[in-house]
Amino acid sequence: MENKPIKDFILERLEAKGLTLDKTAMLTGISKHFLEAILKSEWKKLPAAPYLCGYFKKLEQALDIETGFLWKKFQEESEIRTSGASDRLPENRFAIKAENRLWLVPALIIAAIMVYVFVSSGKVTGIPDLAITNPLEATIIVNNSLFVLEGNVDPVDKLFINGEEVYVDKDGKFRENYSLQSGLNTFEFMAKKFLGKETKVVKQIIYQEENN
Repeated sequence: MENKPIKDFILERLEAKGLTLDKTAMLTGISKHFLEAILKSEWKKLPAAPYLCGYFKKLEQALDIETGFLWKKFQEESEIRTSGASDRLPENRFAIKAENRLWLVPALIIAAIMVYVFVSSGKVTGIPDLAITNPLEATIIVNNSLFVLEGNVDPVDKLFINGEEVYVDKDGKFRENYSLQSGLNTFEFMAKKFLGKETKVVKQIIYQEENN
């Protein structure tokens, strides 16, 4: 069983428990977009390792899988190639020939100008915009355990909900399904630019079960 690809192993467990991707996303809080990437072994579409490790732990809990098993399988399937001892660099690989040095200074100047323009454009610096459209109020009371968090950010910025990175589409919109716990549920939204500051918004959702 351990020799199976991670996607086949997860699919078997989902089928055994009668879970769909939508329901799994609600149970674990993992974006359906990321779940689909895992099942397609599209590792480049997944977030950084610390967040991905947390996703695998949630899947292991939801699917009754041994703790650490999925992370180990992922590391095996996405093993990073490193240079071996027999690899050799070409002779004079980093040597700059005298006749090629003439273009080096103007090239560096052009590169510096491009970096300055890019940084000054506000795409990677400054304070990011963050708008939460659902819920609109700071605190709300609901009677349904399933809730959809929605909002907008700049598509080039990163978005985190309670410390976990969330998928944002090309228009900057996001939509995340969550299974609420009884009582108070607190959600911290954080938008972050690559070289800029962070914008945080906190929303509280109180889930009250309906009395029969």
